[in-house]
Amino acid sequence: MKHRVATALFLVIALFSIPTLSWAKFQTKNNDVLLTFDGMFRPEMFSGVNTSLLNKNNIGNMIWFMRHTIDFNVGLAYGQETFGKSILDTKFTLRNKGVWGNPESITKTTGAPVKDVDVVEGLHKHAIPRHIFWMREAWLNFDLKYFLGLSFLSEHNFKLGIFPFELGRGISLGDAYAVGPELLGFYADSAIDQYAPGGVLHGDILENKLSYDLYAAILQNRSTSLSETGLAILGQEYDRRETPQRGSGKINFVIASRLNWDVFKSDAYGKLHVEPYALYNKDPEQRVEFLGDASSQLGTVGMAVEYTQDRFEFGLDYAFNLGQQRVKGWDRNSVIKENRDGRAVFVNSHVLDQDGNKLPFVRGNEAQRRIDCSLQNESQNGKVIKTVDGDVGFVTGPVTLTNADNRFRNPYTNKYEGWMFVIDGGVWAYKRDLFLAASAWIASGDSNPNLETKDGQYSGFIPLQEVYSGTRVRTAFFGKFNRPLSTPTTNQAPSRFADVVDGFTNLVSCGFGLKYEPKDTPMPYKIAPNALAYWQEKSTKKFDALQGKELDKPASTFLGVELNIFAHWMVLKDLKLFFVGAVFFPGAHYRDIRGKPLDSAQKRRLDRLDRTGFSEDRIPNIGADTAYTFNLGLEYRF
Repeated sequence: MKHRVATALFLVIALFSIPTLSWAKFQTKNNDVLLTFDGMFRPEMFSGVNTSLLNKNNIGNMIWFMRHTIDFNVGLAYGQETFGKSILDTKFTLRNKGVWGNPESITKTTGAPVKDVDVVEGLHKHAIPRHIFWMREAWLNFDLKYFLGLSFLSEHNFKLGIFPFELGRGISLGDAYAVGPELLGFYADSAIDQYAPGGVLHGDILENKLSYDLYAAILQNRSTSLSETGLAILGQEYDRRETPQRGSGKINFVIASRLNWDVFKSDAYGKLHVEPYALYNKDPEQRVEFLGDASSQLGTVGMAVEYTQDRFEFGLDYAFNLGQQRVKGWDRNSVIKENRDGRAVFVNSHVLDQDGNKLPFVRGNEAQRRIDCSLQNESQNGKVIKTVDGDVGFVTGPVTLTNADNRFRNPYTNKYEGWMFVIDGGVWAYKRDLFLAASAWIASGDSNPNLETKDGQYSGFIPLQEVYSGTRVRTAFFGKFNRPLSTPTTNQAPSRFADVVDGFTNLVSCGFGLKYEPKDTPMPYKIAPNALAYWQEKSTKKFDALQGKELDKPASTFLGVELNIFAHWMVLKDLKLFFVGAVFFPGAHYRDIRGKPLDSAQKRRLDRLDRTGFSEDRIPNIGADTAYTFNLGLEYRF
């Protein structure tokens, strides 16, 4: 009831505020300089029920909030009068976005490790509780012929700065460099808060027929200062005890290229556009368990096709992964804190005494010297290091130092072999007002390749910066409900809980949709309902909540069905009232894994179940209950 009242109040405030909107798009011209200014103000409301764990028995299964997004765009073009065209263009977009009543939602700092003497205790973050603006987009684009003073027969331009760029449909490479934290299980437009910094060279090969793009972007740079390059993060890597510094050249970058080929354009046969593409991403500092304990070289090759005709259209996107991930040999032993009789004690995480307790850490004593110089190899897991005499922290007398069963992890390599395919099409059933569409998606999946320390292949498709939500058939839920893999069974696994995947991997889908948008109406509107079904591409195992363990039986691959509707109504020329609503009906897969814990807190909730009076209706953690979301708001462009 409270949410209904809030929704009604929001609409009343929004409609009464319409007469006060007096902005207008602005542009001015002075000789060769054209200055433009426009923007967008978007107040909106979100609500979601069971959107994450699909379980009505979990406390806090409903969310509701209101927020706003403000964009200011300034553009500058130079050269129209003198050169007959613009030879230099630039654009700046400032953004402010925040949840009402929650100032900490606006901007958060990145995580910084906190060290207490010899213990690194995780990451510390701060919020900036003010409605600040940040640069979402800022770029400069110029004509190389005039910039270099050369006489090219065809057009060649270079763009540098922060700007959107994607390959195909934005699945293999999207432009979601910095995405807002509002993706809480449902679709959100304008989710990308910042684009990646980089540059793109664009040129014509055949005028109006064939062009190219060469793109490069820096996704993360850890070589910007001596404090970064000298940070001691690699002391646990094999043979790096004396040289733990990060070193230089730790830059995560992507290089991409594509051809834009208009095969034909005609009134009779329509238009066929083909886009072959390829990318290379090098990430020298990935994390499997520890910062910098792996590196990756990812290649993706693909092709996108779009065909449009007067009554019919279709498109597809296909790509496959190449490359490999190299996981480093690693000594997992580190200094951690333990609570012993109410006292915080520093201990070695993966070295035990003869009683099976973690050995206290005392810098410089004989026991610690033996631990720090012990042989690094998986063959030493579970082996005795040394028996030492004397005081070893809180332990006295002879102490036998023993490696934990999973102290060491040998190096190994995972080769990438994933692939994906998307196809959709539609027909205009009534003039250009009613469009009927169908789609099918498939992205390969696989188990976590880091559960065992051996060379192998990873067959799951790896997208990069992707937030794909469909083209002709759209999804509001896609990828945002939890899809856990199987629970690890080896002590070499990074975690004892199942990993959760989302986005465009290990997924099969088909769907249908329609779009009704009449053209001859004084107040334009659009209604676009969609229906989609989802399956896993690679099956996972069933889970028995009563026994509290995973079964050696495959769970159903059917994830469920989504019904959604996208609608908007142009209240005024530049003012749009929009609505996105969705319902997700979980399938047999979620009934097969009900209760599966995804972290230690969920494991404790499962352990508290009354096994004698077990009720399938009261299982905690991931469930199989219907989820609902809606998004209602106004968007004013000025």
